[in-house]
Amino acid sequence: MSTTTMHRSGRGFVMALTLLTAAGLRAQSGEEYYINGIYNPTLADVHKIDLRPQAFDTILPAKAISYAMLEVKGEVPAHVDSIEAARLNIQLAQEKLYKGFVKAGFGLYTTPLAEIYYDQTRSKTNGYGLHYKHMSSNGGIADRGPSDYSFNNLDGFYTAYLRHHEVTGRAFYERRRISYYGYHSTDSLENRMNNLGALPADTRKQVYNDIGFSIRAKSLFKDSTKLAHDVGLDVHNLTNLSKSRELNVKLDARLSMEQGPETYGGELLIDNNSYRGERDSLPELRQNGTMVGLSPFVSTTDGRYLVRVGAGIYVDAMGKTTFHFYPQVYGQYRLFDDILVPYLGMDGRRIRNSFRSLSAENPFITGAPGLMNSSLMYDLFGGLRGSLSRDVGFDVRISKNRIKDRPLFIGAANVADSTGFGNRFIPIYDRVDQLDLCGELRYSHDEHINVHGALHIFSYNTDVQAEAWNLPDYTINLGAVYDFQDKLLLKLEAQFNGGRRVPLPVAGNWNDLSQPPVSTDLKGYVDLYLGLEYRYTKRLSVFLDISNLSASKYERWYNYPVQRTLVLGGATFAF
Repeated sequence: MSTTTMHRSGRGFVMALTLLTAAGLRAQSGEEYYINGIYNPTLADVHKIDLRPQAFDTILPAKAISYAMLEVKGEVPAHVDSIEAARLNIQLAQEKLYKGFVKAGFGLYTTPLAEIYYDQTRSKTNGYGLHYKHMSSNGGIADRGPSDYSFNNLDGFYTAYLRHHEVTGRAFYERRRISYYGYHSTDSLENRMNNLGALPADTRKQVYNDIGFSIRAKSLFKDSTKLAHDVGLDVHNLTNLSKSRELNVKLDARLSMEQGPETYGGELLIDNNSYRGERDSLPELRQNGTMVGLSPFVSTTDGRYLVRVGAGIYVDAMGKTTFHFYPQVYGQYRLFDDILVPYLGMDGRRIRNSFRSLSAENPFITGAPGLMNSSLMYDLFGGLRGSLSRDVGFDVRISKNRIKDRPLFIGAANVADSTGFGNRFIPIYDRVDQLDLCGELRYSHDEHINVHGALHIFSYNTDVQAEAWNLPDYTINLGAVYDFQDKLLLKLEAQFNGGRRVPLPVAGNWNDLSQPPVSTDLKGYVDLYLGLEYRYTKRLSVFLDISNLSASKYERWYNYPVQRTLVLGGATFAF
């Protein structure tokens, strides 16, 4: 609506209102009034309220705040405690070492013991040392032939510490003398044997002489990305009283290099064995052969898990040349910060059976045994190891393996001039499947108490032989060491061996594997050892060793009982 229209409407409204008012007055008074003129009404300006929004600042100005400290004093009563006197034991940064150490003793059955060490002690550039040990005894086993024995060992070493390598050379000589006493003796038989002066020297005893040397070089790189290596050469020359001889030369090398979480490496083996066996009525036994093995592997880990995959590749030229391949796998996973570590794997390798290894396992073997290498076809294993606490650790394991051409020992009768001498053992080779259930437990506390135990339960299966001869059904090994204030040292060991099946002695020329020999059972046995040592000073101590504490006359090998309780005492001195 325009402003003009609004003015016109206003004037009309006022005029109408005036006329109505005049009419009303006329009606009330009976008189009429006439007003002549121009009516010009006006409208006053309207005062309007401004309702537009206005900004309002809500930020309040900062107010100064003052803090007052109340002066309050705490009253703490004085209390004096008494402190007991203490004796300080001040040790040097490096404890003093002595160059020499001597141990000497004497025991039952005329058993002398002598042992001496001489070392260079500490040096940053090199080290050297000598060691000699002698132990012998007249045996003293009743109802058996002469059972005296002696052991002598002499070895020396020299080590040079280079910038990135450690090089060690060692030379050694070992002499072992044993007696073939495995027969029931009588006075008449002993007199007859003593009169048989024309018999060979090895009829009633055997002597093994092992002389050799070794050289080994090991890297000491701080950088794990460099090729770490450990290379060694071992040479053994073994002879016996029967004039058999063996020369074994073995070169082995272990290499590895890390690339991030992966490790690449392998092992190299070159093993040459030359053997000559002297037999009384048969031609000389000659067996030579070189075995070459290569075992590459790759492993990866992130700290929690470890996986390693490799293979064993062997070429064996013992007799006829053969090729062997064995997969090798291992994996583990660490749970709860190494509290539990489950693991499993598979292994396999070629095993050298030498005259030296066989005579070390059974010293009563014949003077010229036949040799044959073995193959660990597979060894499947799995287990769980870990720790129950800071002091207690355990390992539970099960394994199933198969060894082809594993050496088993059977007794062979030894007869000379119609007189029976002590039985000797000959190795026969057969495939043996073995199931092993084992568990180990270890306890160690403050380096003063150490306890360990192991249990193995075996089950065997053979291919040709009727039994796995001389292999036990179970073994239990227990040991404990207690060190009381570095003054009194107590040692305790116990060995339990289960029953074994053994063949009765067969003819010396027995070689028919299809006809099993007559067998018998050997009972299980327990062997207890107790050792005491009192350290009078840091340089002087006395000791007492008691072997076969239970005085059991058990037989490790058929017809070869061991000595009853052997008590040996002596002293040690450092200089």
